[in-house]
Amino acid sequence: MTDTEETQSTAPVRRSAKRRRIVKGAWLVLGDGETTIYCVVRDISATGARVKLSEMMQIDGHLRLTLSDGETLDAEVVRHVGEEVGIRFTNGERPSLAPPPGPMEELLRNVMELEIEEVLERLDSLGLTKDEAIAHTAETLHKAHSDLVAMLGNKVGPW
Repeated sequence: MTDTEETQSTAPVRRSAKRRRIVKGAWLVLGDGETTIYCVVRDISATGARVKLSEMMQIDGHLRLTLSDGETLDAEVVRHVGEEVGIRFTNGERPSLAPPPGPMEELLRNVMELEIEEVLERLDSLGLTKDEAIAHTAETLHKAHSDLVAMLGNKVGPW
């Protein structure tokens, strides 16, 4: 049974990514894979998940979350209170159950897909960066692109 409503709350929002409420069986695979713990994923986003353990136990560090459909995501524990564990995905891949990207995430993806490095290399290969004004503008473009990606990334969070 899967409930795919997006969570709404009056509490202050500290997360950068929309979360989807779900109820899905999964396993936390610890260390080198010798230890697996059954859990239920309660909500998931592009950047992490909240899981409930079947019993209280201490978990920390890096692990893998394997969903009942076989999808596996590298993660790290960021919060652990009682039987509830908050994890952050570390592999940079978007989970298939995460809510669709919002407008900010789409914008960040578009900005990241701009081929700024290729443009700068092409300017250099054509000898255009010998012109001081072009070289300065190219450097400014490179820095502005990097800064924009970083700023948008801080607003959206990794996926």
